Amino acid sequence: MHSTRSHPRTAAVAALAATTILVACGPTAPTAPTASDAPPTVSETAPAPTATPAPPSASASAAPTSAPSATPTPSEAAGELFETQNGTMRLRLPEGWTVHDVSRVSTDHRNGQVWWENMIGFASPGGTELGYYDGYGGNVGFIRTDFAIVEEIPTDIASDVAAMSWWVHDADRYFVYAGMATHSGEGTEPIPEFVMPGVERNHHFTVMLLGGSDPSVASRAEAEALLSSADVLEALELIATVELTGVDPSAMPPGVDP
Repeated sequence: MHSTRSHPRTAAVAALAATTILVACGPTAPTAPTASDAPPTVSETAPAPTATPAPPSASASAAPTSAPSATPTPSEAAGELFETQNGTMRLRLPEGWTVHDVSRVSTDHRNGQVWWENMIGFASPGGTELGYYDGYGGNVGFIRTDFAIVEEIPTDIASDVAAMSWWVHDADRYFVYAGMATHSGEGTEPIPEFVMPGVERNHHFTVMLLGGSDPSVASRAEAEALLSSADVLEALELIATVELTGVDPSAMPPGVDP
């Protein structure tokens, strides 16, 4: 039986990615591995690591209640600097990539705190989709030990945070993940989320693989061929350039008064 856990944020990232695909196919073209609120057009990437981070296939805290703050608008961001609406993250997109931003005000059901959740889908000209999320998160357990990292690109965020692709062998399947992740340091699978040291805000940036939030293949050879493919490497190289700004975790975009 599949023993992993999923976080609401992971599902959200996946949903966002799916939306991005639809928008990208439309007139104006516009996607977060390695859980249940689904963001705009990319699939939501999972929870965020705190003291004890946990991966995208274990359940953490319940999803927040929230309402979109504005109508999602896909836009082309060819070769431009992208920044989240409340300034938490910056990323320079290559020419031809599109963005679908459905970020919103949300309430943490655990304590009633109001947050701004960034939920954004990115799509490459070739169809690769990425899902980005940042906001509050919950602890989830990432406990599988039969895994291997296939590709890894260091980042400036922290020594244990990298853009990487990896597989996890479980229940006779090879589950495949790619995106920004944190090394567990405990002999277990990478945690598909990351934080800026000293800032209480969780981030997820996921490559949408095989169109699902918990994709898998039948063999290790298939997994490693996918995780080392040109499209995945291109996505990881982009993700590795993410800049976290360290703004106040509760910061709201200009003009938004929750």
